Amino acid sequence: MRRLAADIVSRLIAKVRKPKGPGLSAEVIAAYNASRGRLGTTHICHAPFSNMYFNVHGDCAPCWLTFIEPDSYPQKSIREIWFGEKFQSLRRKLLAYDLTDKCQVCLKNLQIGNYGSVLARAYDINPPADYPAMMELELGNTCNLECVMCIGELSSSIRKNRDKLPPLRSPYDEAFVEQLEEFIPHLKELRFNGGEPFLIGIVFKIFEKVYQLNPQLKIVMATNGTVVNYKVKEWLNKLNIHINLSIDSLTPEIYETIRVNAHFDRLMENFHFYHEYCKRNHRVLCIMVNPMRNNWHEMPEFIRFVNKHQIHIWFNTIHRPVEWSLWALPANQLEDIYRQLSAARFDEPYHNQPIAQHNVRLYHNLVEVQIKNWWNDAVSRVAESDAPFRADISEREARKILLKKVEEHIYLTFNEGEEQKKYRLQLFEQKLLNIEERVMLEAPHTRFYGCILHTPVSMLFEVVNNGNPVQLAEHFKKYFLNSELQAK
Repeated sequence: MRRLAADIVSRLIAKVRKPKGPGLSAEVIAAYNASRGRLGTTHICHAPFSNMYFNVHGDCAPCWLTFIEPDSYPQKSIREIWFGEKFQSLRRKLLAYDLTDKCQVCLKNLQIGNYGSVLARAYDINPPADYPAMMELELGNTCNLECVMCIGELSSSIRKNRDKLPPLRSPYDEAFVEQLEEFIPHLKELRFNGGEPFLIGIVFKIFEKVYQLNPQLKIVMATNGTVVNYKVKEWLNKLNIHINLSIDSLTPEIYETIRVNAHFDRLMENFHFYHEYCKRNHRVLCIMVNPMRNNWHEMPEFIRFVNKHQIHIWFNTIHRPVEWSLWALPANQLEDIYRQLSAARFDEPYHNQPIAQHNVRLYHNLVEVQIKNWWNDAVSRVAESDAPFRADISEREARKILLKKVEEHIYLTFNEGEEQKKYRLQLFEQKLLNIEERVMLEAPHTRFYGCILHTPVSMLFEVVNNGNPVQLAEHFKKYFLNSELQAK
């Protein structure tokens, strides 16, 4: 009841003043709210008021972008997490339109006008309530594929074969399933993410609880489309299951390059099965696509494909690995991608349908906002890297200049408190030092900071911040040391 009272108060305040927050003007908030349709809400994000996202480690946050010092299961129960101080603190900040704590990605998209990519929109479907209306569950990393853009945390096959690490132990147990009994009756939607959820045993135990307590509950399965067996078909017939199906290419060779261990022909058989199942049972089928360096040219064809079948599409964003991502490409390549994709036209008769029009709008947001912004960012990086190169600079001076550039980048990019900015810089320095130490063990005379000094600072920060120090050290030795030796 306290939360509902706070909601009423915030609505009354919003009527007498135009809301604004740190780094967010009243005009930006108004424009974003207009893009959301007639929601009748004063909340810039509903996630902490309506959603719980559990990842493979047991950590819980309102969404997958807010896993910063989260509460975790089984250290805390589901109830203790939902009603606990960390969720409450984020709720208070968002009621004040303050996205500077854990919501930097959404803040940046709002600031540049990329409203279509603001993750908060995905949670507009459920109003704030005393209990979560939705849960998103990553209950394990069991997966039969080794997708090139995925990681071992989300694929047991990658963890075993690529990372050479022991199996990841799931924290979720029978007690977790029992605790869900309090929450399932309140839920409007339950989402299962990967690994591959149709291969994770505890998923079917939760299905049984849902069947007992709330059999009409909407369940959304994010699947790679390779698993359609008797058990899956049984639960498809018993529960209200909808499908998010990942397909990254309509070309067999490219698809099988991306989705390692998968077979395109089998995927398409399963696609037609899911398509018929969803049509027959009035379920939603959505195709999930990851635009990358080897498949971006297929995005117009994907729009034609989903519109022909009258199904939904969603474009995910690949930030890493960098070698597969679009954002880190040179400006001239991003310009070429933008110009080719912006020239696409969708004139077929079925494009007049509401679903098709929605898909086309998502396509235009991908091209005209996201890719165009990446192109502009790349142009800025080129200008930044055109500064005269000084081969005689000392390592000490190069390090000092580099960290100063990174500090300026942090202060310009992140609209947050001084302590948080200092903390970001400290983390960056620690990771960079870790990489340097690994490189110097094998090449003690390397000009480490001299080599990376003229790397575009925005790209360097992104790569170091999100990368694995061991892998980054190997990349450095592969690219920078080879070029340094050739120069000599």
